[in-house]
Amino acid sequence: MANKLSLSSKRGLLVRTISSVVFIGIVLPCTLFGDWSFLIMIAFISIIGCYEIIHAPGNHRYPIYLQAIVYFFTLSFIFWTFIKNSIVDNLLLYNGIYLNQLFVSILGIILYALVLFLVAIFDSKIQLQDVTYLFTLGIIFALGMQGMLFLRLFPSSTGAVNSAIADREFLVSLNGKSIMVTPKMYFYEYNRAFNLYQGFTSCILMCFVFVGTFISDVGAYLFGMFFGKHHMSPRISPHKTWEGFFGGMIVSIIFSLGGAAILEYVFNIPVVPGLIQFRYSPLLKELGIFSGQAWPFIVMIALFMPIVGNIGGFLFSLIKRHYGIKDYGKIMPGHGGVIDRFDAVMINSIIISIIVLMTSKGWNLSI
Repeated sequence: MANKLSLSSKRGLLVRTISSVVFIGIVLPCTLFGDWSFLIMIAFISIIGCYEIIHAPGNHRYPIYLQAIVYFFTLSFIFWTFIKNSIVDNLLLYNGIYLNQLFVSILGIILYALVLFLVAIFDSKIQLQDVTYLFTLGIIFALGMQGMLFLRLFPSSTGAVNSAIADREFLVSLNGKSIMVTPKMYFYEYNRAFNLYQGFTSCILMCFVFVGTFISDVGAYLFGMFFGKHHMSPRISPHKTWEGFFGGMIVSIIFSLGGAAILEYVFNIPVVPGLIQFRYSPLLKELGIFSGQAWPFIVMIALFMPIVGNIGGFLFSLIKRHYGIKDYGKIMPGHGGVIDRFDAVMINSIIISIIVLMTSKGWNLSI
């Protein structure tokens, strides 16, 4: 039996809907165009996210110098590999921006921890839990933002990154003809064979993750509102129910796999050519993965997104409950702040980025 909606629930649903439309109107164009527009959007989100991390425990809890430290290290973790490898080495050569690796400096992480501990030693107002909180959330947030950059910009590159076979030629049947390609040039050759504009097709992976994550949230919210009876974890997230979780998961899988299937079989645009797709993949065969069978990866990712996304939601909700706050920010009425809206996307981006990168390297257990 469906639950009856109160007046406040109806108003809340309306506010969330309007806020979501505005959110989509900003995020979707930046994701579609990629390159500088997506980079600027991520930079803007990152700055706001750092602000929310700093102010979640209290507006006046941390002194200005400590806030500057958090901004500096968190933003450097997000953009260092991008600045080092894309702008310097690739922008002038390829007239575009892409990432083909994930990287956070171990030295930078150690230095960040040492600086935070030094602050706690010399400033009596900063406690151990502050060090733990700022360090942990700063790293997770940075990895999530870098993961989003990777998912959008990796398909903009020319092909897989397995250096051992990058230049090995193999025969592929594309667009009714057989051509010789290399893993290094596979993405480029695929798009050229089907007369596709790679600048657009490269956005499909990020859109795939957005759809799988956000549709899961929407489905869980609606199913939970109308049919929710059994709470998942009232201590951490009092409004999330098992009915909402499974409803959101089913809707997410249907939309993500259904959309990906339509793009691939109707328009010849797989999520990532040769890596994340339904059809048999000569590239995966060359990389030595599942004898070229690609469908397990796209199904696995579609199953993972609602599960991992919910874990991400609980992770950030646990922190909110600890500090007694409802939301990290107020930039999105009905949703909260940037972290509230991107919590599930960030965790999904980390996991899926690792899956995509490891697949492109032939699962040689070295990223």
